[in-house]
Amino acid sequence: MVGSHFRDLLIRLGLPRERLEVLEGKGGIEENEFEGIRYVRFRDSAGGFRRGTVVFGDGTVVPGFPHIKRIVQLGNGVKRIFKNKPFYVEEKVDGYNVRVVKVEDKILALTRGGFVCPFTTERITDFIDEDFFEDHPGLILVGEMAGPESPYLVEGPPYVKEDIQFFLFDVWERERGKSLPVEERYKLAEEYEIPQVERFGLFDRTRTDELMELIEKLSEEGREGVVMKTPDMKRIAKYVTPHANINDIKIGSRIFFDLPHGYFMGRISRVAFYLAERHVKGEEFEEYAKSLGEALLKPLVESIVEVSQGHEIEETFTVRVRNISTAHKMVAHFERMGLRIRIEDIEDLKNGYWRITFKRVYPDATREIKELWNGLAFVD
Repeated sequence: MVGSHFRDLLIRLGLPRERLEVLEGKGGIEENEFEGIRYVRFRDSAGGFRRGTVVFGDGTVVPGFPHIKRIVQLGNGVKRIFKNKPFYVEEKVDGYNVRVVKVEDKILALTRGGFVCPFTTERITDFIDEDFFEDHPGLILVGEMAGPESPYLVEGPPYVKEDIQFFLFDVWERERGKSLPVEERYKLAEEYEIPQVERFGLFDRTRTDELMELIEKLSEEGREGVVMKTPDMKRIAKYVTPHANINDIKIGSRIFFDLPHGYFMGRISRVAFYLAERHVKGEEFEEYAKSLGEALLKPLVESIVEVSQGHEIEETFTVRVRNISTAHKMVAHFERMGLRIRIEDIEDLKNGYWRITFKRVYPDATREIKELWNGLAFVD
């Protein structure tokens, strides 16, 4: 349920009353608060409000992320999506998506799901000059937070050796929810010295071979992939490197029973399409097959052994915060998301930051492995 203020506000913004009642009935919309700022987040899409959309009490609307098309056959995908149009190629950074907006004189960072993240909100001003929002209050910065000290991911890009960084990849107009043209974004980022994803230039369908060479280079370097965008941002597609797909399987397999099988099947099929398109055979194919099999099996076997010995499946994360209170807000944030978090260590880095080490426990995956290990019989 949401309060009367937000009910009236959402109806004024164009959400039909009947749709709002349906959303409330099934928990598709939720009211939250962050440091006195109240907001609602859409857990389901409704009308013009995408899943992940956030509406603040002052009427500020931050749209949810649009779905970006994925291609798995590079040559044919480029031809089909972009036809004869040129497109920019940028790095797809391995991190978590954030939207950055100024509300009630405070810069806030929102996760993909529509939560105000206390950790990211505290750290985002390390990377973004507050003057940007003074000069452009009607814009939303969209980017990736990535690095080895992330509260959401156990790994990051290979070139971020410590802590975390922000990488801008889009700028939205708040009123219309539309992206600024690519070149306009580049200029704004350079003017305000906002870190951007790496840019590889302007391509077209005649340069697919060069694009594949770039993707293979990124894969060798352990990077995630590329995003292709027409200058007007009306056509966008992403392509993920074989390394990233196999590495995702390795990370996910540790918590195998906590993830849908589609998580693994999608990544396996992407690797298969890459190998087929590149006509990979012989020793190179065998190497991919070995890497894929090991990525899927080794972490899962390790998890089964751990549970059989009485341990729980868990992952360890470290983050840097300016205030210890942020760590406690972060734990409360995760608990609202239904996660089990345990702070293990707090270290004063003597440079204005504290390093927080915490563990995320996976009780469902642990329970399922334990029951199967103890002889549970089931019908499949």
